[in-house]
Amino acid sequence: MLTNLLWFFFFVLIYWSFCLFWGARTLRKNHTPESYYLADRNISPWVFFFAATAATFAGITIITYPSLIYSDGYSFLATSAIVITIPIGSILFFKRQWMLSRKFNLITPGEMYFKYYQSNTLRVTILIIGLFFAVPFLGILLGATGGLVEFISAGEISRDSAMWVLTAVVLFYVVSGGFKSMISIGVVQSWLFFILFLSIGLGTLNYLGGLDIFKQFAIASNFISFGSWGTTGGYGGGELHSYFSVPGVIQWVAGIGKNNPSGGPWTAVMILSFTMTYMGIVLSPTFSMWSFSVKSPRSFYFYQVWGSGAIMGVFLFLFAGLLGVGAHLLGANPEVNANGFAISNILPELSAENQSSLIFYFIESFEIYSPAIVGFLGVCIIAALQSTIAAFLMTSGSMVARDLYKPYIDKDTSWSRELLVARLSMLLLCIAALYLATYFETSLILLGGLAIAFGFQLFPVLLGMIWFPWITKNGATMGLITGLIFVILSETFGHKLTGNALPWGRWPLTIYSGLWGLFFNVIVCFLSSVFAQNDKEKNHRNEIHEFLNSHMGIHPSRVKIKSLSYVLFLIWTFFSIGPGLIFGNFLFGIAGDGFAQWTMGLPSLWAYQIIWWAIGVLLIWFLANKMDLSTLPKKPILNGDEFSAPDDVEDKGNYIDKLGGGYGWPLILIALAVATVILSVYAL
Repeated sequence: MLTNLLWFFFFVLIYWSFCLFWGARTLRKNHTPESYYLADRNISPWVFFFAATAATFAGITIITYPSLIYSDGYSFLATSAIVITIPIGSILFFKRQWMLSRKFNLITPGEMYFKYYQSNTLRVTILIIGLFFAVPFLGILLGATGGLVEFISAGEISRDSAMWVLTAVVLFYVVSGGFKSMISIGVVQSWLFFILFLSIGLGTLNYLGGLDIFKQFAIASNFISFGSWGTTGGYGGGELHSYFSVPGVIQWVAGIGKNNPSGGPWTAVMILSFTMTYMGIVLSPTFSMWSFSVKSPRSFYFYQVWGSGAIMGVFLFLFAGLLGVGAHLLGANPEVNANGFAISNILPELSAENQSSLIFYFIESFEIYSPAIVGFLGVCIIAALQSTIAAFLMTSGSMVARDLYKPYIDKDTSWSRELLVARLSMLLLCIAALYLATYFETSLILLGGLAIAFGFQLFPVLLGMIWFPWITKNGATMGLITGLIFVILSETFGHKLTGNALPWGRWPLTIYSGLWGLFFNVIVCFLSSVFAQNDKEKNHRNEIHEFLNSHMGIHPSRVKIKSLSYVLFLIWTFFSIGPGLIFGNFLFGIAGDGFAQWTMGLPSLWAYQIIWWAIGVLLIWFLANKMDLSTLPKKPILNGDEFSAPDDVEDKGNYIDKLGGGYGWPLILIALAVATVILSVYAL
C-alpha cells in the first residue's frame, strides 16, 4: 500500500506541475473579458472535442455507472443512452446560442437570456440555477477526489484534508488563467480519462478470461440472487429477474419511500425520463457559456458524434457494463463466492454501503502488475473528476461577476475590478462547496440530486429563445419557477422540507423528477404564452428569430428529408429508451433460460441496448450534419455588430475568414488509435 501511495504522489506532482504551468502561463494574458471568460472565442474543434467530452461525462460516469450497474443490473445500464440524449440537447441549442453570442457579443448565458427576454427576474433565476447546479455538484466531485486519496493511503490521509489540498491546485489554474487555462488542461484531463476507462475495461476483460464469462454468469444466475430488487413481479413480460430485465413500461406506485416498484425503479418510463433529464447538463448555464467559446460550430459536431456518441458509448455500454457485471464474478458478490462461482477474488466483498468504491478497488487490483499503474490510474481518476470541477467553477464565478455584480452593483466597473470580482467569486464558491463536502455530506447528496433536473427546466426557456418566438417572457419565467418547485417535490429533498407529509414518494409512477418538473413547466409556460395580452416584446423577439432563421436552415438539397429526422428520433426514442425497451428482455433469448438460449452470446437486454446505441450514433450524425444543426451558418456573422446586413459583413471580414483547416483533431485521434493498437498488441 505504501508503494502505491509513493507512486501516486509521484504522478500527482507531474500532473500538478502541468496544471501550475498553464495557470502561470496564462496569468498575464487576460487583458479583456473575452480573453479571460471565453479564450477570445478561439477554441479549435479538436480542443473542444476533448475538453468538452471529459467535462460533460467524467464527473457523472466514472464512479457511479460501474457501481450502479453492479447493484441494479442491465436495467440501469440502459441509462447509458445519455451518450445520445445529451448530444441531442446540444444539437438543438448549441449552434444557435453560438450565433447569438457572435452577433451580440455576449459572454455569459445571463446576458443572452436578458438580451432576448428583457427580464431581470429571468436573468437572476438563471444565475441561481447556475449556482445551485454548481455548488452541490462541485462538493460531490471534490469529496470523491478526497475519498480516492483516503482509499489509496488506507486511511492514513483523511478524505477532507486530501480534498482541500487537491482543490487548491484546480482553484489556482482556473482563477489565474481563466477559460484558456481550464480548457487547455482539460485536453490532457480527457486523455487521462480515456486511458483510465480503457485500461480498467481491458484489464477487467483480461481478469474474466474474455467474453466466455457469460457462460459462467448464466450458470451462476440460476442459483444465486443478483441485484438489489428481486424479480420483476410480472412486469416487463413475465416473472423475470430484475438484474437482467426492465421491470415494465411503468408502474403505478406512489414512489420510493412510500411503496417501492417491483423489480426496481428502472422501468422504461423511468429510463426515458432519466436520460432526457440528463440533457440538463448541456442546457445548464455552464455549457451554454462553453458553446460561446468555439471558433466554429463545427466543433459541436465532433463533440456530439465522436466524443459523446461514439467514444463515451463504448465506455458506458461496453466497459462500464463489463465492470459492473464482471465484479460479481471477481469476488465482490458474497453469494457468488459462497457458492463457488467466482472466477477469482481480486475484489473484496462489497456491501450496499461501500459499492460506490467499486472503481477504486478495480484500480487497486492492478497492484498485481505494478504499483506504478495503481498510482498512475489514481491520478487519472482525479484528473477526470477535476475536468468537470474546473468547468463548473470557472463558469459559475464568471456569471456572478457578469450577471450580478456588473449589472446590479457597479455598472461602470473597470475590467480590473470585474476580474477581481470574478476571481473572488470562484474562490468563495469553491470554499462553499468544500465546506458542504466537509461538514454536510448527507445534505450535499440530497442537493446534488436536484442539480441536473434543475438544469433540464431551462428546456422551454431555450425553446423560446432559439426556436419558438411565441413563448413570452412571463411564460418562460413562470414555467421555469413552476418546474423547479415540482422537481423539489418529487425528490427526497422535498420530502425532508415537508416533513414527509407528501402523499407520494421519490419518483412517483417511476418517473424521474426532471420530467415531472418539465411536465408542469411546459403547461404553465405554454398556457401563459398563448393567452398573453399586451406582448410588448414580440417585435423584439421576432427580430432575433429573423436573424437566426436567415443564417441557419437546411441546405436546399435536404429540405425534403427534414420530416425524416422527426420520424427517426421518435423511432429511436420509443425502442431505445421508451416503452419498446421491454422487447429487449426477451428478443435475443430470456436470460433465465441459460446461455444456450442467448442468440447474441450476451444477455438479451445488453445486446438490445448495444444495437440501439449504434443506431443512436447514426441519429445524432444525421441531425448534426445532414440537418445542418452543427455546421457553419450559411451567412457570415460580424462580431458585436447588431445592425450590419449580411452583404455588408462580407466586405468587412468575419469569423469564417479566420478559420484554419481543422486538421489537428483527426491527426490526434489517429495517433491515439495507433498508440492503443500498439499497447494492446505488446502490453497485453
